[in-house]
Amino acid sequence: MSLIRYLPLSYISWFLGLLANLPLPQPLAEWTIRVFAWFYGIDHTTATRPVNEFRSIGEFFTRDLRPEERPLGDRFICPVDGKLRSYHELSPGMLISQVKGRDYSLEQLLAGDSFTSRLERGALWNMYLSPSDAHHIFAPAGGMIVRTVHIPGKLWPVNDWALNSVDYLFAVNERVVTFIETQDGLVAVVMIGATNVGRIALHYAPLETNMRPWEPKSVKVVDHPSIPVVAGDKLGTFKMGSSVIVIAENLRPSSAALRDSRSVKYGEQL
Repeated sequence: MSLIRYLPLSYISWFLGLLANLPLPQPLAEWTIRVFAWFYGIDHTTATRPVNEFRSIGEFFTRDLRPEERPLGDRFICPVDGKLRSYHELSPGMLISQVKGRDYSLEQLLAGDSFTSRLERGALWNMYLSPSDAHHIFAPAGGMIVRTVHIPGKLWPVNDWALNSVDYLFAVNERVVTFIETQDGLVAVVMIGATNVGRIALHYAPLETNMRPWEPKSVKVVDHPSIPVVAGDKLGTFKMGSSVIVIAENLRPSSAALRDSRSVKYGEQL
């Protein structure tokens, strides 16, 4: 795996994204998707469309789920299907645990954004999306979207090897941060790119990352004139699996179970 350090991961991810979204003839597309679903243990019947209507693996990756499959909790909900990797109650200046010796700060994660100070006494959830998960990211709470920050970076994997091998992994990979002002304070949803996650596409603003990996990039901050959002609204989509970090200014888990590593579902109560 150490050879991955020498590979042009942005270009590889961009190219694999093109292949994944290449339309296939209907019989071949259906067969490919059924094999993919079988291999990863995906229940394709939870999607809003039957398998024979998808034309590519990439299209199936970004499938919508039937609403009855993911009933919404009240106020503050899980924004993704995935695995809760870690939970942290923050304090000013603390380091967030990745693995021993590879911790990162909230300041690094948010690239020094001015909203950082409001979140440094909040709570943080880190969630991993595997290839078997649906790949949309939803608003965990209702309110107003006030800022988007695109932070270019690497596209390291976010698997166990990377956690143990890449310093400050979540603070060096490409990120798109959505800041939402809610009745319970500020909430940040951090969408983190990874290898084969060549693109992160937003639904509330015209942003799609890594469309041209050869172009120079810099941090971009867009302040919005308050875009209304309700809990469960779609914020963005990963073109493949990755991680999402949610940071809440004034909220804590309603259950001790939501502090432990376990599977989580979009819509369940946090």
